[in-house]
Amino acid sequence: MKKIIFALMLGLAAVACTTAEYDDTAIKEQIGDLDDRLTKVEEDLATLQLSVDAMKTLADALKNGKYIVSYVEVEGGYTLTFNDGTSIVVYHGAQGPQGEAGAQGPQGENGAAGATPTVEVKDVDGVLYWYVNGQQVCPVYEGTPVFSSKDGKLYVQYPGSEELVEIGELVGKSLFDDVKVGEDYIEFFFLDGGSFKVPVAKAFALEIAATVGLSQGQTEVEIPYTVTGATEATVVDVLAYGCEAVVEAEVIKVSGITEGAQLLVFADNGEGKTSIKKVVFDAEKYSVEAVAEIIPAEGGQVVVKGISNVAFEVVIPAEAAWLTQVETRSAFELTFAAEANESEEARSAEVAFVRQGTEEVLMTVTIAQAGAEVVKEFATLVWDAAVPFGNGQDRNMTMDSEYVYVAQAAGGNGAIKAISIADPTQTKDVKVTTYTPAGLDNGTHAITCVRMLPNTDAAVNGGKPVLVASNLTTGDGTEKLIIYVWSNGIDADPNYFVIDSGARRLGDKFTVKGTYQAGELHFFDFNDGNTVIRVNMKDGVAGLWGSPELAYATGRYAMPVAGAYNIGECTIHPETAFDGDGNPAAALLTTNAVNGFFTQNAGNAYAASAWGTDPKLTQTYGYNFFEHNGKDYVAYVKVAGDRNSATLNIIEDVNGAADFKGTLEAQTGLFIAPVNGSGNAGHGLGDCATAVVDGTRYIAVMAQNIGISLYKLN
Repeated sequence: MKKIIFALMLGLAAVACTTAEYDDTAIKEQIGDLDDRLTKVEEDLATLQLSVDAMKTLADALKNGKYIVSYVEVEGGYTLTFNDGTSIVVYHGAQGPQGEAGAQGPQGENGAAGATPTVEVKDVDGVLYWYVNGQQVCPVYEGTPVFSSKDGKLYVQYPGSEELVEIGELVGKSLFDDVKVGEDYIEFFFLDGGSFKVPVAKAFALEIAATVGLSQGQTEVEIPYTVTGATEATVVDVLAYGCEAVVEAEVIKVSGITEGAQLLVFADNGEGKTSIKKVVFDAEKYSVEAVAEIIPAEGGQVVVKGISNVAFEVVIPAEAAWLTQVETRSAFELTFAAEANESEEARSAEVAFVRQGTEEVLMTVTIAQAGAEVVKEFATLVWDAAVPFGNGQDRNMTMDSEYVYVAQAAGGNGAIKAISIADPTQTKDVKVTTYTPAGLDNGTHAITCVRMLPNTDAAVNGGKPVLVASNLTTGDGTEKLIIYVWSNGIDADPNYFVIDSGARRLGDKFTVKGTYQAGELHFFDFNDGNTVIRVNMKDGVAGLWGSPELAYATGRYAMPVAGAYNIGECTIHPETAFDGDGNPAAALLTTNAVNGFFTQNAGNAYAASAWGTDPKLTQTYGYNFFEHNGKDYVAYVKVAGDRNSATLNIIEDVNGAADFKGTLEAQTGLFIAPVNGSGNAGHGLGDCATAVVDGTRYIAVMAQNIGISLYKLN
């Protein structure tokens, strides 16, 4: 043991006694002075004993390897707390001020010289001993001298003894001259200039967030953590519930987070200290209901309802100055008011709910108002039906005068459900006999998209439109595009045609132009995002890829949408002019991520044409062109940005093929009706189809995993 000597000096001066002549006033003053001196003696004695006791505690700490875990400054010193939970108070400072001298009394007899006692702690052969007035007393660890006073003299009682030993006169009051706090230790200074240090250690504690916020749909997160007071033996571990977690240096990586997931994180310093923290996840939830009500032309209010645990701001487009938010009834029940619409044209505004303090759009809702001269009841809801397959497999649909057809986007043999227009509870299965080319798969989805081909031949399918479908191929070389045609009705086996699709993903959606006798099928390439493939139809036969000798061979359009890996469809106005190579003058491309209008640049190459007024057509599909009451219209489905709702949208086709883009921008006579149901269109998909039944036009509209609604025009 390193030899350490702590010299604790008590500066105790001898006090000389004097006499004073008898006087009543002088006696009273002397009595008062004596009371003051006695009070000071008691205070000094208490401080001395506390300092000696503190010295023993500090010495014990050094011997036993204890350390200070916290300290609080108090008047004249510090309160120290050790790692075993014990606490002491250490006072420090120079000798107390000298009291005022009394009046000189008469000369008395000379007394013995006053003694100045000393108290020391010395290391003798590895053992700390108390020394009083230079005399070895006992080891520090065996006890503490107890000091007392009588008649102004200082006495000590040693451990194990009842004898009071006079050692001098009590004048000062502090053993410690100063205390200095460092980052890793506290140093104690004594009146003689000596000092020693006691280590300070931070309390062992695991620091990690108690709650971790997750964005909607987020299942992975990295959670930082720190451990104060860590040692080389410190270990951090985790118990995960409803998720998977891996502990790495300073971070915990969590994946597969499900509802109700939580973590218990443990830190162990290897010396008996542990710290445990619970971590829960707060997933963001937000959705808004579609507004089915159309505000009348004379003005009125609508209520928008939804749920959200995310702070948001309501943003109304600047061009929709006619619409204002007037009331908030609860956390998420908002009232909007529209002023009177004096125009003959209907109007709408897409209201955004933006994460507070950011520009991130969480969800949107469309609020519409009728035009002054527009028939308010443009269409009537006939029925609502649940999607027949669910789990996101209901991506596309079509219809004729008898049924609404929904394809099951899945592997295996595929399926198509026919829902009766007259009674949606009555359904039947289309006869599906899928084809698997030799050595290949029949597609990632055996059946994905269904469409209806107009038919001009009474000998084909009784003159009724012909159902046509496609599989989904990913273009990895194991699949080819397969087109199925039910030329003999839905109760008979379909014909099939195999198209060499190359390294393309085709079949998520396709559109139809023309008829069964002479038409085209248009496929957007998911993998490319720059290409629309056209497959010609002639008398119910699909053109074969790589067979240029056929008059109806396949070809492509180069229409660069912004980025690949989007599900989309190409819409060409039915009156669009085509060049000599079969290329249209213009086309609309809509996907589940972006949209764009493209005009022919040269041959099959197209350039994007910027929107003058952006009609916001992302996640719109199933464009149908029809005439009603002497006007031309375009109908389509629009899936909301958060994919929790969708609407049927109908606008007037005011410009025809000459300016299809302008028609889309104008949104003239806009009619909006909801797709009724609940759920989330996970891929942002929906579809729309129309047919005439007994002289009345019907429009079916579907949103993936939400529902199907059938409307009839009045």
